[in-house]
Amino acid sequence: MKSKSLEDLVAVYSVEGGEAVAGPLRDFLEAQGIPAMISQESAGAIYGFTVGNLGMAMILVDPENEAKARELLARMERGEYSQEKLAECPAGCELLGPQSEAIDDAQLNARKKVLVICTSNSARSQMAEAVINTDCWDSWIAYSAGIEPAASVNPYAVRVLEEAGIFHQGYPKSVDLFKGMPLDLVLTVCDQANEACPIWLGSGKRSHVGFEDPAKVEGSEEQKLSAFRECLKLIRATIPPLLNSLD
Repeated sequence: MKSKSLEDLVAVYSVEGGEAVAGPLRDFLEAQGIPAMISQESAGAIYGFTVGNLGMAMILVDPENEAKARELLARMERGEYSQEKLAECPAGCELLGPQSEAIDDAQLNARKKVLVICTSNSARSQMAEAVINTDCWDSWIAYSAGIEPAASVNPYAVRVLEEAGIFHQGYPKSVDLFKGMPLDLVLTVCDQANEACPIWLGSGKRSHVGFEDPAKVEGSEEQKLSAFRECLKLIRATIPPLLNSLD
């Protein structure tokens, strides 16, 4: 997105149900070439909503995309895009989310599954999930979750992923959602999550690669962005080689 801060963005849609409901709408806009962001934390400050209305999520776009976004969302509401695919992948997969399901490629259907965990599932684990699904898409499917999931993805994480050209559409989730799911690897990326990781997530291998929390960095917006860029750089340099060694 071109805008430098959330205050520069325009709200084009509001939805009750939080980010879980708003996520597919954002993904729809991005599939049509319009970068979008979901914000719950800033909605009250920017648009005067009642603080604590955690069920309300806003879809934000750059002002220059406002008219097109509103038109597309209106057409979506009329059902014109009911069969729309989010994107195409090189192997002919149908991308229904960051985890794609191959239609006719047995090798892709056999990809290993990794669950990346951190405390709030708002920054490090979200970036790691996106990196894996971009750099290791032919052999791994990544999911992410948190021990204490936040209300939304950190906007700086979204920014640096967009800067790097990495597609991502995740939202914070609890590890409890993955109970009983067959996993080839559980990967923790913060020390607190490593210590609190549920025992039931032990069906596959477990590994820990800790990264400093960029969300704790204080200072100017550029200093905060720099911390997130550095974290993403380290994640991209560390995690794909680890997964490749386990193939």
